[in-house]
Amino acid sequence: MSETLILIISIGFMNILCFFIGAKVGQKVVNNKELNLPNPIKAIKEDIQAYEETKEAMKEQERLDTIAYNIDAYDGTSIGQKEIPR
Repeated sequence: MSETLILIISIGFMNILCFFIGAKVGQKVVNNKELNLPNPIKAIKEDIQAYEETKEAMKEQERLDTIAYNIDAYDGTSIGQKEIPR
């Protein structure tokens, strides 16, 4: 029952959002204003690049966390040390 209610509310919200976006675009067309639509290919490329940068930063952070853990867990032997990811 709750899934149905959430579905109804979300679809209603999307309908209202689409209506307002359409009204805004329609007003620009009526007033002869230029529509600036983003280039989807460029946007996707930027998203992919941002994802790759984030993934590299997460790998580097994991490497630094492992090094910090190894320093904290060091007791003169290699017991309890983690392998540093590459």
